[in-house]
Parts: sequence; C-alpha cells; structure tokens
Amino acid sequence: LRVLVGADSYALELLRVQEVVRVVPIVPMRGAAPAVLGVMNLRGRIVPVYDLGRWLRAGQVAPDEHSRIVVVERDDELIGVLVSAVEDVVTLGRDRIEPPLQGSSPGVVLGVARVGACPTVLFDAYALYG
Repeated sequence: LRVLVGADSYALELLRVQEVVRVVPIVPMRGAAPAVLGVMNLRGRIVPVYDLGRWLRAGQVAPDEHSRIVVVERDDELIGVLVSAVEDVVTLGRDRIEPPLQGSSPGVVLGVARVGACPTVLFDAYALYG
C-alpha cells in the first residue's frame, strides 16, 4: 500500500494493513511519545494513532480531506498511522526493490523502489510497535 507523507512516497506491506479509514476524532494522551497523536475509537476498540511524518522525522502530517488513518494489525493488536493520502496498491517484484540505505535503522527500512518517477521507501509497519 503506497501512502504519502507530504510529497514523499512510502509503502507498507498490504498483508499487514487491516483497513484504511477517514480521519476520526483523536483523543490526545498526556506523556505519550511525540509521534503518538493519541487514541481513536474503532468500532469499540481503542487504537493508538501515530503521525507517520513525525515517526519518520519527515515533518508533521497536516490532516485534510485526503488524509487517512492506515490501521495495522499484529497479533490482534491494532495501531493507526496518520498519512497525508493513500496513493494506491502496487505489486513490486524483488527486481524493482533496491536495498535500504546504509545508516538506516535495521529492520525499519526494507528497501527503496522506483514506481513511476518518484522513489518509494518501503518500511516495516511492525517497527511502529517497537
């Protein structure tokens, strides 16, 4: 699943994405990490919501009508990720993915793919749980 943070393109493995929802009210949590916006209610479940731009240190996502929350699931635990927009779903073969840049956190960046004219950074959504 390709998403935008500002003008930058990132991708998450589709199998780790449970759903994509419009931005809903988020209740701030005192003492949370800077990237954590707060929590949202998703059909009766309390889900922490991260600003993907802050988490990636790429700048804060400014919510608008294109913004979405991508819900990622791991072992029945949910996390929401605020993104500027969802671009599309694309299939990438190994031949289109280059290894991650040296110096990036191990396991967070899985690689970089060129889809169209803009590079897309592939990252492990489970790293948000870390």
